[in-house]
Amino acid sequence: MSGIFDKTSLFLASIALLLAFLAYQKTGELPWAPAGRAGSLIVTILPKLMIGMFIGALVAEVLPKEILQNWLSDRSGWRGIFVGWLAGFMFPMGAPFVLYPLVAGLLQGGAGFGPMITMLTSAALIGPVRAFAYEIPILGSEFFMFRVMAVFWIPPLAGIVAQTLVRVLKGG
Repeated sequence: MSGIFDKTSLFLASIALLLAFLAYQKTGELPWAPAGRAGSLIVTILPKLMIGMFIGALVAEVLPKEILQNWLSDRSGWRGIFVGWLAGFMFPMGAPFVLYPLVAGLLQGGAGFGPMITMLTSAALIGPVRAFAYEIPILGSEFFMFRVMAVFWIPPLAGIVAQTLVRVLKGG
């Protein structure tokens, strides 16, 4: 995790400044309305994000390091991939304010990229909230079953690829 002036922050700030300049070019006015909408979003999202980050940090603190090392590190192998797959499948994707900070906290606590990428991919592809609240009622259970059969293998594959890349590129 990086500070406020890391490469990602500077890149995002550059995009924001470019878009603000383009908006000014288009309208001849400073983009105060979009800035106000962004401020409203921040006020709405920031408390949830802060609570999610607190949860993520607490989970990493409460879980014994041995559990993280044995069950969720890149050295955990298939066990970590399976745990990430199952956790992502059960995690409601409608809760990204908790999911992403949780993953960040687990990474800081010693979890590996492979299991965490498996978890995020599984939550995105097979999350229960979306399935039961939207997909099955709107598209039907047959469509849902075919979609799950088509994608259920992707999260573990993504995790295995991530673990392999970490070993090859980082020498771990």
